[in-house]
Amino acid sequence: MLALPYSKFLYGVAASALVLTPMTLFGCGSEAPSGPIVVPGYGDCEEVAVLAGTPVDSMASVASAEVYATALENLDMVQVKADMAVLLKDDKECWPADSGNYGPFMIRLAWHCAGTYRASDHVGGCGGGRQRFEPERSWPDNTNLDKARALLYPLKVKYGDALSWGDLFILAGTVAYEEAGTPISKMCFGRIDQADGTESEALNKPCDSQGNCEEPWGPTTVGLIYVNPGGVLVNGVIVSDPALSAVEIRRTFTTMGHDDRSTVALIGGGHTVGKSHGACPDGAGNPPDVAFAQGTKIWEGKCGDGKGANTVTSGFEGYWTEDPNTWDNTFFTELKGNTWTLGTGAGGAPQWSTTGKSIFRLTSDIALLHDNDYSTIVDEFASDINAFNDAFDKAWFDLTTTNVGGDWSTAAKCTDGSAPPARQMRTDDSP
Repeated sequence: MLALPYSKFLYGVAASALVLTPMTLFGCGSEAPSGPIVVPGYGDCEEVAVLAGTPVDSMASVASAEVYATALENLDMVQVKADMAVLLKDDKECWPADSGNYGPFMIRLAWHCAGTYRASDHVGGCGGGRQRFEPERSWPDNTNLDKARALLYPLKVKYGDALSWGDLFILAGTVAYEEAGTPISKMCFGRIDQADGTESEALNKPCDSQGNCEEPWGPTTVGLIYVNPGGVLVNGVIVSDPALSAVEIRRTFTTMGHDDRSTVALIGGGHTVGKSHGACPDGAGNPPDVAFAQGTKIWEGKCGDGKGANTVTSGFEGYWTEDPNTWDNTFFTELKGNTWTLGTGAGGAPQWSTTGKSIFRLTSDIALLHDNDYSTIVDEFASDINAFNDAFDKAWFDLTTTNVGGDWSTAAKCTDGSAPPARQMRTDDSP
């Protein structure tokens, strides 16, 4: 356990000078408690970084729009990307990376931050950096992303106000893709952070036991980013019918602002790099809201030390491709080139396997073969990696940038010299 005095400061960096920047961690506006506050620890990761990425009181101070814009103008986009590339390979004992590479972990972080967006009412998305706060940080789909946010904290320290949390999350996923060999045209900086998760409360709207939701639609189940990967809820029971999942995929990805081509590219691209973790059938432990209330570790895991082979995120277990740190189109070639059989994974979840290979598929993956339009696109991407590359490049930009949610700084900028989409540009200087 980590005992953190109320007067503890977080360190931030403006330009090259190290400055002390206070951040409210407990009881904003309330009287300081007498003595230390005890919060969950992470072994040799018992640092303020954990709390910066997952603040105890679910709020944090943010720079004014004017201060942020001034700092952002001086952000070296080339250097911050280079720093991120180094960080992704800096394997920490406290939370070991798969094959020494945090890239896939950070792709999940960015995907789950951006994938909440609803085009119907512009709610959700990674603008605002609200994944740090309730309700998003305690969703089951965001299991263990507290560790990802903590691992990224050194870059937040180095760049201070010039690098918002929203930008930091998207930067992590984008650089991870690039390091794996994904051709990505550009990234934009300038997402304005918010002080709490209030704007995400609208995403907590429940659906009924069959996944039926009133508009504006979002994910089929509260706590998931898009659809239930194991199947469709029918009378409260998961039915692993790929054809039913295909219907939910189209509804949900359309709500996010994507057409069929982008949908297939995002699902395939999301499952090209990395693996799914779910070997422990006993679960992932307490989410932040429960952990802080009960004084336990966040997502501690209920098998062994909760790390490595015992890690639980989605509850599904396995690799999608045989070379999980390299960008290619084998997700599609393997998807269409094998016979897939439904079974039960090591964590007790329904998932699909094929004879003679140590790879797996989710019901939401198999669903792409059970819809004529999706299946046609799968065939194209399996036979033409350049078509896949182009479609994913566009889809990733739309996921993370066009459909950003929140607001852009007046100083927002992209790595190719352009500005983010004008439709979302902020026109005033209010905080």
